[in-house]
Amino acid sequence: MELCSRHPTRVPLLTKRHRQLRLQWAREHRDWTMDEWKRVAWSDESRFLIHQVDGLVRERPLPGELLLPSCTAGHTLADGGGIMLWEKFSWAALGPVLVVEQTMKSENYLNIIVDQLHPYMAFVFPNGNGIFQQDNAPCHTLC
Repeated sequence: MELCSRHPTRVPLLTKRHRQLRLQWAREHRDWTMDEWKRVAWSDESRFLIHQVDGLVRERPLPGELLLPSCTAGHTLADGGGIMLWEKFSWAALGPVLVVEQTMKSENYLNIIVDQLHPYMAFVFPNGNGIFQQDNAPCHTLC
């Protein structure tokens, strides 16, 4: 029957309001020219696990196969560690990758913006005509 065990695909939890705002943003920007898009700088952060310990891999071994190497995943006792990276980029230039050593919370994010993004924007858009577009992740908002 080829049944398999898996977790549901993870997608952002979007409310009706979120969808409306995304559609509004897309409509407002659909006619932008290439020159307008060249004025935008973007950023994103990503967490990379050193060892796969987040529970996203699932197996369905047959009886007697439970301890075969193809059905096991090694792990460390202390989560194995990981690294968070933050990057900014635009049409004109990639910024240096920043290793984020603390939990990404609003205060830390604002410090990164001041220390990393402002100098980048001044360098890439010396006329002050750049636009910073971020993705509204929860850590990007003040609470």
